[in-house]
Amino acid sequence: MTASPPIRPVRLAVIGAGLVGQRHAELAAGHPDVDLMAIVDPDPGRQDLADQLGCELAGSIDQIPDQACDAAIIATPNSDHLASGLACLARKWPCLIEKPVADTIDNGERLVRAFDRQGIALLIGHHRRYHPFVDRARGIIQSRELGDPVMASIIWAVRKPDAYFRQGAWRLGADGGPLLINLIHELDLMLSIFGPVREVQAIASNARRGGAVEDSAAIAFRFENAMLATVMLSDAALTPWSFEGASGENPNIAPTGAASWRVGCTQGAFDFPSLNIWRPGKPGDGDWSRPLETARIPTQPVDPLRAQLQHFASLVRGESRTPQVSGHDGLEALRLLAAIKQAAELQVAVQLPTRSTRQAAGQATR
Repeated sequence: MTASPPIRPVRLAVIGAGLVGQRHAELAAGHPDVDLMAIVDPDPGRQDLADQLGCELAGSIDQIPDQACDAAIIATPNSDHLASGLACLARKWPCLIEKPVADTIDNGERLVRAFDRQGIALLIGHHRRYHPFVDRARGIIQSRELGDPVMASIIWAVRKPDAYFRQGAWRLGADGGPLLINLIHELDLMLSIFGPVREVQAIASNARRGGAVEDSAAIAFRFENAMLATVMLSDAALTPWSFEGASGENPNIAPTGAASWRVGCTQGAFDFPSLNIWRPGKPGDGDWSRPLETARIPTQPVDPLRAQLQHFASLVRGESRTPQVSGHDGLEALRLLAAIKQAAELQVAVQLPTRSTRQAAGQATR
């Protein structure tokens, strides 16, 4: 029996070497399915990182020879995602683009259409989807394991250190608030687990940090399946309640183990990401007079960024055809975020069209 030839590692460029880009580069340098060829960043101070990881440092994408790489991870500021994405597409490089897909819906649509037209793989960096407990939570909702979904209460509240804002003035500007930087992750998970949103209302405040962008927000959602949810969001409140604190996935955020989501259904409830589950202790319909029993659903822990990189490599090699988080998925989260911003600015309830409605409208205008 002839042995199969070894699989050639994907030759990768990481574009942008900030906090997230550095994590991508370090994972790529140590992954057996990837060869980190270059870090692209205009800061010459990133040479130390490139030397440490054994790759080249380029000041721009143009400095990388056309055939030197097979794919790219884009971890630049949001406003650059379109430009860098199109530059990589011109080289036929599949891309993993950090969330959000782009800084505006128009730019995101341009980017996704361009990749679709050329049939080049585009993966959006909502890395939380790779945790096994996400699939398990989605299964609880979709299977009606605990009855019909009724409500969810979600908190993302951490106090970012003052040095975080001193390192980049843009973080107090329009692109730097927790709505765009942090809530976008929660929105992608909510859409993935609960399904499409039909209506949002929101209040935002910049009272604690005094920047041009919000530091806190309160948001209410009505989903297509009729469930309601609230999100309390802040990067100025010191609390144990955040997805990163609960999951321990981010080395920059101290783990707390405190669940940040609580989900109520007609015949039980669960928290998330811990997956403690409550249901009637005896057969039959439960109500407030009957005690509940509780148990924890075990799941296998993973490094979601590493799992995401593994999936991206399989997309680049053609072993997988379906992105875990497609460009269209990234657009859905961005559209929902835009509706939340509109609701907060205008103090009105904002209705969201379904994806099928938008598709029908697009076809009617062709």
